[in-house]
Amino acid sequence: MNKEHGQVTGLIWRGTSELTTYQQLKAYAENNGLTVSTAAKKLIQQALIKK
Repeated sequence: MNKEHGQVTGLIWRGTSELTTYQQLKAYAENNGLTVSTAAKKLIQQALIKK
């Protein structure tokens, strides 16, 4: 699989606001002992359940 520039965890992060979001996600993952990918999945699942 060839990754595109800015692609992490299957998502492409572009621009200042998206990179800021990625940095927040990475910090969340580190603080909770998770990989960035696992943290992203967890947060997406939580957001969808709340709908």
